[in-house]
Amino acid sequence: MLDRFNDPIEDIGPSDPFNLALISTSETEAEKFYRESVRHGNTMAMVNLGVMLIDREGPNEEAVLLFRTAAENGNDSGMRNMGYVNAVGIGVPVNKEEGVRWYRMAAERGNIKAQCNLAILYRGGKGTHQDYEEALKWNIMSAEAGYFRAQANLAQLYMNGQGTEKDVSKALYWYGKAAENGSPRGMYNLALMYLEGTGTAADKEGATELLRTAADKGYSKAMYVLGDILRSEGNDDEAFELFNSGAAKGEPRCIDVLRSAGMPIPEYTGWKRK
Repeated sequence: MLDRFNDPIEDIGPSDPFNLALISTSETEAEKFYRESVRHGNTMAMVNLGVMLIDREGPNEEAVLLFRTAAENGNDSGMRNMGYVNAVGIGVPVNKEEGVRWYRMAAERGNIKAQCNLAILYRGGKGTHQDYEEALKWNIMSAEAGYFRAQANLAQLYMNGQGTEKDVSKALYWYGKAAENGSPRGMYNLALMYLEGTGTAADKEGATELLRTAADKGYSKAMYVLGDILRSEGNDDEAFELFNSGAAKGEPRCIDVLRSAGMPIPEYTGWKRK
């Protein structure tokens, strides 16, 4: 969820501490090289070291300081990470207004994830006034740059007519783009449009394939709908495997199916913030 840099810096050579950190075989060695690079003022190393500390230790004041330093030195990923830690509350109290401020700084510099994050806050009126037109604007920028989450969000705005006229054909297009780019939510919503024949010819086979891929990626809503289809076709064993997996991720419809069938509810295994 946080930005990090995964590619070496080509013009500084393979022996630079930042590049050595990327190929280190141990976290201890990588941290040593990142810290050396940070001492030389490398903002990309600040971002990556901050992410490493949070991944290892959870909410972390040092990580926030690293992100802030990178951001104040013009690194848009540092800005975006400052937006995220403030909006979510990682190492600092939740402050969505501050999240909006940092997201906007990064978004204006072309950070496509920050553009998507900013759109989400505008859409929900979190940390700022609710403004569907602003949400649409920032989602379009991010979606056209290829970010799959923004593509799925943009499709939903068109589907609901938020910030624009309702346009099912554009919703279909952007859910399709999101699905092509690996978004399980895009796959799920595109599958629903195929099942219902919304904006396109009904295509149960295509919908089932999309739902299966989304379910394989762990998307619990797809697990429920695919399970429901399989159960209607008499494939109860696979259907209940899906319901069980979805229930473990907290999908309420899967939980209801298991409860109605008198089956035990599995322990929750979904994502929890540290």
